[in-house]
Amino acid sequence: MQFNLKLIARRLLSVSNPVDPLWSALIVSVWLATFGNAALWAVLYKLPDVTGGRGIGLVAAMWLTIAASLFALQSVFAGRLTSKILGVLLLLISAPAMYFMYSYGVVIDVTMLKNAMQTDAKETRDLMSAGLTACVLLVALLPSAWLIMRQHARVRFGQRLLRNIICGACALLVTVSSIFAVKGDLATLMRNHTKIRYLITPHNVLYGAVRLVAGEAKTLPFESLGAATVYGNTPVTIPVLALVVGETARADHFSLNGYSRPTNPALAQQSVLSFTNAWSCGTNTADSVPCMFSHLGRGSFFNRKANYDNALDLLKTAGFSVLWLDNNSGCKGVCNRVLSEDLSMSKHPKHCTADGCFDEVLSSDLAKRIQALRASNPTSKGVVVVMHQLGSHGPAYFKRSPSTVKPFTPECTTNVLQNCDSQSIVNAYDNSIAYTDRVLASIIKELKTLPASYAPAMMYMSDHGESLGEAGTYLHGLPYAIAPDAQKRVPLIMWLSPSLAQQRGIKTDCMKGQIDVKLSHDYLFHSILSLLSVRNNSYKSELDWFKPCL
Repeated sequence: MQFNLKLIARRLLSVSNPVDPLWSALIVSVWLATFGNAALWAVLYKLPDVTGGRGIGLVAAMWLTIAASLFALQSVFAGRLTSKILGVLLLLISAPAMYFMYSYGVVIDVTMLKNAMQTDAKETRDLMSAGLTACVLLVALLPSAWLIMRQHARVRFGQRLLRNIICGACALLVTVSSIFAVKGDLATLMRNHTKIRYLITPHNVLYGAVRLVAGEAKTLPFESLGAATVYGNTPVTIPVLALVVGETARADHFSLNGYSRPTNPALAQQSVLSFTNAWSCGTNTADSVPCMFSHLGRGSFFNRKANYDNALDLLKTAGFSVLWLDNNSGCKGVCNRVLSEDLSMSKHPKHCTADGCFDEVLSSDLAKRIQALRASNPTSKGVVVVMHQLGSHGPAYFKRSPSTVKPFTPECTTNVLQNCDSQSIVNAYDNSIAYTDRVLASIIKELKTLPASYAPAMMYMSDHGESLGEAGTYLHGLPYAIAPDAQKRVPLIMWLSPSLAQQRGIKTDCMKGQIDVKLSHDYLFHSILSLLSVRNNSYKSELDWFKPCL
């Protein structure tokens, strides 16, 4: 019997012996269920829910469900060539997904795929590593090479179709039976550990891709929010707003918010307001940036039936000169109808290298930019400059701060975070926060150099936060419902010049009393309009963080 099993295995795995494509599909399914789901098995291994005989049975049923469902999918398309194409595709999408989930504790869903699709070349380079290469080679490329070289036997179309239908039906029956056999324990496991459903590979990628394609293919109509106008008396001074969109900054690592390390020494010297209880719209840039400039708020933005003007569109309509400066991977559609400039690969001699630019490229000569915008449109109602930071984007945190701004050492100097101890990761991340502190302070200093005819203000709010290894989770992008607070609680900092505060009648002492009030990205749209005396029918006073102090 042992000899026969060896003979069967040798025949199935050999590339020179022609076999039915269904056998190749079965081997690929078993391989993916076992090795392509290493991240899932690693998480399950640590859970108390899967100990003992009953737990082992649950894991075995899950493995059988994954393998059988993959075999059912491949059975539908089984053929001499189609089996190879589909098998290679499943292998290639599973390996990198498994690596990132296993290494960083992230999950794959539609928002993560959307974020990945919008990642630029520089961010992609930061994610590359020897571990990723080895994983793709062992889990995907080697079995793909075997599958490509595998000889598949010729079978008449009618016979092939019948075999495919029978095998697919049997595989579906096994899938359903496996789930039914442990449905109680499985339901409890999924309810108590929601993250697990996003770890099943390649099902998570395929499901997310279908949703993403369906969403992208759905063209939403555009509905104008109507007229936007400046209200009140014509101001004596020209209002200016420098709005900084942060990247991957978490509020609890700002010393202004009580963090024990001095990450904000420069801002501490400025008269800023730091709001300690601010929350993001999403856990990734692709979701948060468009949402934070929308009037809809998180509750409606992701289920909207139309696209609308955003805050920048209304400011432009109201007569403001608006400019978007980018040192990240784009504005995610927010700046499509206003002036924009990509500084991420500029040649600034002081702030840029071959790898890209540090965020001080945004604040460099800011006062001159503002005056040039005003000069180009002397009848404008004011000037708004939005600066999109590279901020603390991981995993290569050490690249986000120049060597002159690294107060915390030693820092993790690799993008493979799991190879670093937790303190060095935190050091590298905190150095990026300390550099953001320097950048924001330099923006305020630039604004203070404007002539007395300008009334400037600075707002800073990050798009989302970041996990730094807590509970084995790194980076960001977890589904909002299960994401930790570290990925959702963000810094919100404001500086108001006395001239603008007086012009708008904002009581700064009152604002200081509001710093612990719960705020979110939902408030940004309405508060920007309020600060700049712009009115539109979409404005909601209850979402205006200045309203209590006017």
